[in-house]
Amino acid sequence: MSRADLASGKVIRLSLLFRVQHLLLTVLLTVLAVTGFALMYHENSLAQWIIRLEGGVHNRGIVHRIAAVLLMANLVYHVFYMLLSREGKPELRQLFIGRQDIDDFFQSLRYNLGTAKEYPRFGKYGYKEKFQYWGASAGIVLISVTGIMLWAEEFSMVFFPKVVLDLAIIIHGYQGLLAFAVLFLWHLYNVHLHPSVFPMNPSWITGKVSAEWLREEHPLEYEKLKGEGLL
Repeated sequence: MSRADLASGKVIRLSLLFRVQHLLLTVLLTVLAVTGFALMYHENSLAQWIIRLEGGVHNRGIVHRIAAVLLMANLVYHVFYMLLSREGKPELRQLFIGRQDIDDFFQSLRYNLGTAKEYPRFGKYGYKEKFQYWGASAGIVLISVTGIMLWAEEFSMVFFPKVVLDLAIIIHGYQGLLAFAVLFLWHLYNVHLHPSVFPMNPSWITGKVSAEWLREEHPLEYEKLKGEGLL
């Protein structure tokens, strides 16, 4: 899906559909985090202010559930997009974690510790992008499953003992906290606040990155495109 825009010196990195899915994911996770943490820490004065702003606990629940349904719909669409679409299938192949990614991870550690001479060279997706992608995917699935169990609590109690529901409450809350920390702190730094792109990597909006950025950050992908005559 990477193609060069020779007139502007840009490389198309993310398709329009991929960017729309990413934007929806960002908005929905933000809504779920705000409404969910307000209930999880309801004794906190800030949480109480947020609940009042939402119109009370009842309205908070409605907003949270609507966002949850939309998140699950976005996830289902993304699965079909990656498995069946012409644009998604090659992306999925490049996102699989292989032995080279593990080697790259340890080489980057050695480089940062001063025991390796070179930093690993990445293709379109390095180990950081792949770990974040699969970690976020697994986290969203886990949040969705536990959320459905808690939403249909009476139905769930027919099949599971109460201890399972109590565990689902813990997993749902803290997995949401972990997802927020990973996606909005680690991901935000790596993608937007890193010195190579600060203050923002525009690809989530335009879908494009500069050829020079690609050469520095993903040299194997740059060399591949150049070898194909696209740069």
